[in-house]
Amino acid sequence: MRLPPFLDPPPLPVLRGQRALWQEALLSLVMVFAAACVSYVLMQSGFPSPEALSILFVLPVLAAAIFLDLRLALVTVALSVITYNLVLLPPFWTFDLTNPQAVAKIVVLLIVTLVVSALTTRLRRITGESQARENVLGGLYQLNQDLVGKTTVAQVQAASETCLSALTSVPCQIWYKDVPVDDPLLSEAAQEGASAGAGQVLAPHDPRLILPLIDGEKTLGVLVFTPQDHAPFPVELFPPSLLPTLAAQVASALSRAALAEAHEQQARQADRERFMSAMLSSLSHDFKTPLVGIVGALEALEGRVDSEARDIVADGLAEALRLNRYVVNLVEISRLEAGVRPRSEPLHIRDAVSGVLRTLRPLIGRQKFRITVEAGFPLLNLNASLFDLVLLNLIENALKYGPPEGEITIDARVISDGVEIDVDDEGAGIPPPLREPVFTKFYRAVEGDRKIAGTGLGLYICREIVASYGGRIEAIDPPDGTGACMRVWLPEAATLRLATLEEEME
Repeated sequence: MRLPPFLDPPPLPVLRGQRALWQEALLSLVMVFAAACVSYVLMQSGFPSPEALSILFVLPVLAAAIFLDLRLALVTVALSVITYNLVLLPPFWTFDLTNPQAVAKIVVLLIVTLVVSALTTRLRRITGESQARENVLGGLYQLNQDLVGKTTVAQVQAASETCLSALTSVPCQIWYKDVPVDDPLLSEAAQEGASAGAGQVLAPHDPRLILPLIDGEKTLGVLVFTPQDHAPFPVELFPPSLLPTLAAQVASALSRAALAEAHEQQARQADRERFMSAMLSSLSHDFKTPLVGIVGALEALEGRVDSEARDIVADGLAEALRLNRYVVNLVEISRLEAGVRPRSEPLHIRDAVSGVLRTLRPLIGRQKFRITVEAGFPLLNLNASLFDLVLLNLIENALKYGPPEGEITIDARVISDGVEIDVDDEGAGIPPPLREPVFTKFYRAVEGDRKIAGTGLGLYICREIVASYGGRIEAIDPPDGTGACMRVWLPEAATLRLATLEEEME
C-alpha cells in the first residue's frame, strides 16, 4: 500500500542502504528493548526520578524516524509506550490503565513521541528535497560545464553522452534525428515524445530508460540509458525531475548546435557563391572578346574551303557557338547578380522563338518542332536579349535531353493573370524530387545529366531572368505524360495590351 505524500518522505539512501523491511523491524524492536533494559537497570540501581527515565523511550522513536521507514517509526512509538508502561509504571510488568496518573504519563509520552516523530519526518523530507535540488543543480552545472565550447552537433552529442554516463554510472547513448527504425520502442518514444522503459508508462518492463529530446514542440531524438547487467535502470536513485531536466538541457544544446552549423554552412555557401561569381565575371568578360573573333573567323572561313574541310569548320563553328552561349550565360549572371536591370522593349513571341531556332540550327538534327501561339497573345515587354537567353536555354535542353527524332512542343497562351509558355520534349523527363533542385546554380545531379555537356547554369539563369520581371519558371508534369515540360509564367506587367490588336490584325 502506498502512503500519501505527506507520510511518504523521500528515503535517505546512504543511511537506509538496501535493508529489508523485516531487518528494519528487528532493529526497531532491539532499540526499544535496549531502552527498556537501561531503564530497568537504572530503576533497580535506585535512580531517584523514574519519570525522568521516560526520555529514554523517546530515543528509539527519534532513531526510527531518522533511519527507518515511517511505518516502522509509528510502530516504534507504540512499542515504546507499551514498554514504558511495563517497565516504569507500577504495577510493573502489567498493562494496567486503571491508575489515572499512569494514564496521564502514558498520554504525555505518546504525544511527545508522536511530535518528535513528526518533526523528524518533516526534517527528513526537507533534507531529502534539498538533496534532490542539489543533485539537479549539480547535474545541470556539470552538464553545462561539459558543453562549454561545443559548437557542433557531434561535439554536443559526445560531451553529453560522457557527462550523463558519469553522472548516472549507466552507459548513455544519444540518437539525434536518425532514430533506428529496427528498434520499435525507440521509434515509438521519438514519435510520441514520451519516456519509455524502466518504470515508465510506455514499456515499463524494458530495462533501458528512454527519454525524448524535446526542444519546444519538436522531438529531436531520444536519450537512452542501457544498464550493462540487463538490470532495470535504477530510476528510484534519482530525483524525479533530474533526468528529464538533463534531457531537456541536452535537447536545447543540440538545437543550438544545429542552428550554428546551419548558419556556418550558409555563410560558407555565400562565400563560395561570391567567389564563384567574381571568378565567373572575370573569366566571362575575358573570354567573350576573343571568342567573338573566333566565331567571326570560322563563319568567314566556312564559305571559302572545299567540302571536305567545310565539315571540320562547321564542327568547330558549332563548338565555338556553344562556348559562346556559355559565356553569354556567365555574363548575364554577373549582370543580374550585380543588380543591373536591362531596358525592356516590345517583343513578339514568334520572333523570339524564330531567332532562337536559327541560333540553335547547328544542334537541330531530325527533331521536329510544333509551335502554338494562341490568338491574342500579347507583345512581351521584356529585354529581348535576356528573353532570348531564356528560350535558348529551354529549347537547347529539350534538344539535348530529347530523343534524336522526337518532337519539341512550344505552346504560348494567355491566362487570367498573364501569359504562359510551355517547352515540352519527349525525353526521359525530370523526377519530381529533382524538379526544384535543377534550378540551383551548378546543379547537375542526375547520372545521365553528366554525360551531356553543360555547366549547370542554364535553368538557374532562366529562373533569375524570369524572376527579375516578377514571373516564375518551374518544371511541371508534362501534359502528354512523357518527357520534361518547363513552364514560364509572366505577369500582365511584363506584357503590352496594345499587342492584342496587332495579333488579331495579323
